[in-house]
Amino acid sequence: MSGLNGSDGWGAKGKRGRLPVRPLTPYSMKGREDMAYNLQVTTEDVQFNCKYQNLSKYKRPEVVAKNSKGDVVKERTTYQGKVLGQGATQRQWTDDDGNVYSKAELEFTFEGEPVQENSQTKVLQIEGYQPLVNYTDNYVIDKYYEIYPSDNGMKKDIDRKVAISTNAAHMYKLWEKLMNEQTVARGEFCVSSKGFMASDGYIRAISIEGKWGLEIGVFKEEKIFEHLQEGTPSQIKTAVQAGLKKRLKMV
Repeated sequence: MSGLNGSDGWGAKGKRGRLPVRPLTPYSMKGREDMAYNLQVTTEDVQFNCKYQNLSKYKRPEVVAKNSKGDVVKERTTYQGKVLGQGATQRQWTDDDGNVYSKAELEFTFEGEPVQENSQTKVLQIEGYQPLVNYTDNYVIDKYYEIYPSDNGMKKDIDRKVAISTNAAHMYKLWEKLMNEQTVARGEFCVSSKGFMASDGYIRAISIEGKWGLEIGVFKEEKIFEHLQEGTPSQIKTAVQAGLKKRLKMV
């Protein structure tokens, strides 16, 4: 890591149409709450409990393939022309001799040194702040997550309200700092327990139509611009060649 750290798709009969972008509806949001994960954010000044969930709600259009008889056709895994049933294949750790190993038996290394597999971040410790321009102009962000105050798992309504309001107040303090200083807060942030490359998360203050919030953008890589220009360009005018007649245009 860098140290900068639809519709059926058819128009009129017999003519293909474009797949439209479906607006997000309450029905399509059903179950999104279950996909939120607990997180504690800690800085030198504030600490709060929150939940985060992916901001991307895009779903691929369910395009169905059919043969000339109208039967549904699906892309399946085959071997020597025969369709393999579900569970017929599996991925396992094996050596060149075909011996099978469990993951617990293996040691993972990089350039000869042992490496540790990621674990899902439960506490996001803010390690520093960077200019907002780094986030918007210099970094490629892989995924975006919205964070919102947690009820701390309380059972009683009054306790839930108190927890949410307390966490929201601390969230607002961080939002205010980031907004006033035009910075983003950075800390190690792994959304899953897969892989060996730890990722960084950048917390950004969001203000939309008078409402405030915080997002976490997961760093992917640094942008490398290779064709930036210098100065203000001026158009080079070419002389009209002798003998050529002027062309008249409406505009």
